[in-house]
Amino acid sequence: MELERGGEPVPAVKIGLGCVVGAGVLGLVLYALAGDHGAAALGGGLMVAGTFAVGGGLLGFLFGIPRLLTSGAAARPDDQGATSTAGYAPNTNLEQVSDWLTKILLGAGLTQIGTIPRRLRRLGEELAPVLGGGEGAAAFAAALAVYFTVLGFVAGWLLTRLLLARALTAADRQTLADSVNQTAIAAAGLGFSSEQVRTLFETGVEGLRIQALALLQGAPDRNNLDLIITAIDRHLSPFELLQALLAAREAAALPDLTAQERSALRKAVEYKTRNSRNVPPYSRRRSVAEDILRRLPAPAAATA
Repeated sequence: MELERGGEPVPAVKIGLGCVVGAGVLGLVLYALAGDHGAAALGGGLMVAGTFAVGGGLLGFLFGIPRLLTSGAAARPDDQGATSTAGYAPNTNLEQVSDWLTKILLGAGLTQIGTIPRRLRRLGEELAPVLGGGEGAAAFAAALAVYFTVLGFVAGWLLTRLLLARALTAADRQTLADSVNQTAIAAAGLGFSSEQVRTLFETGVEGLRIQALALLQGAPDRNNLDLIITAIDRHLSPFELLQALLAAREAAALPDLTAQERSALRKAVEYKTRNSRNVPPYSRRRSVAEDILRRLPAPAAATA
């Protein structure tokens, strides 16, 4: 079963979490109604449940914080700059703290695992007065604490994995898009030579390739037309493919392109548009590709 669709948890996950929460609250209500101090027991029990749910949710958040994975990091694991494009590097302090705390908590938990039953009994005895005291209050309090701690952990982990990862990705993409736009606007004044742009493109780092394509958007260069065609031919991420197509659209307007170069550029774009997965209908990639094909009309068929 998919846990994510369109950036939001699927209904099955929401329903599942709602049912588990409802079952815990229903158990608490039934326990409170069976006692002599129903309202006090219910109020105290809800506070206990909420407290442990928040604690469990915090643990789930720490365990669920996504790691930063980029093609640059994969290509150059020892180069921190490889995870970024020019002037942009995501801050990974939260990820590092999460990793440290997770290891510390796991280590401390494993060393104390034998004392868990005794600690649970003591916890139940401490919380029993909050639930009205009486027979079974200690056991119910301990069960309530465990139940909502586990529930909070699962909910916190799921929500972190489903929502935080997408939110961070969206923020990183927007930052990258802003960086690319600024590079394209300033390309003409940056003074990059054809060789420097080629070197940037051939580093093997996705972020640097994208910056090279951004430079070719702002300052189209016939000498690097082969780089654009190579980028379009590759299996790229959607964002990088869009930048390659934008660079191709600017290159298509160059007045000194030969018929052979125009044909090569058109063939590359045509081939890419045949796969609707790479260039989906109604996407910006499709719109830019169709604009390129309009600017580079197919040669008329030879007549006998």
